[in-house]
Amino acid sequence: MNFSCFASDVKTMRISEFSNNKVNVWKTIIYPNKNQILKMHRREYNRVVVALDTGTLKITNNKGKTHYLNLEKDHAYYLTRDTRDELHTDENISEHPIKVLVIELKR
Repeated sequence: MNFSCFASDVKTMRISEFSNNKVNVWKTIIYPNKNQILKMHRREYNRVVVALDTGTLKITNNKGKTHYLNLEKDHAYYLTRDTRDELHTDENISEHPIKVLVIELKR
């Protein structure tokens, strides 16, 4: 199914699930559309990402370096924090929306 035709109806979003002084937990839904790319941002803490869907994210940093995160449903991935001078975008290059649960470790 081509979700790009629904671009005006759906939006990539972040839904807060839980937060305290040790962790932040949120669900992110990323739609497969050039207009739905997560804008440049930086992660200051290490995190665990649990894939709720199988798919591929294209991650591009502010220096033009690109890598791909191949997600498999029901698998967890440990991601380290970004360096001080690095920002990145996340683009869903799959044919369907991708949902992930992010557990950001504040230590």
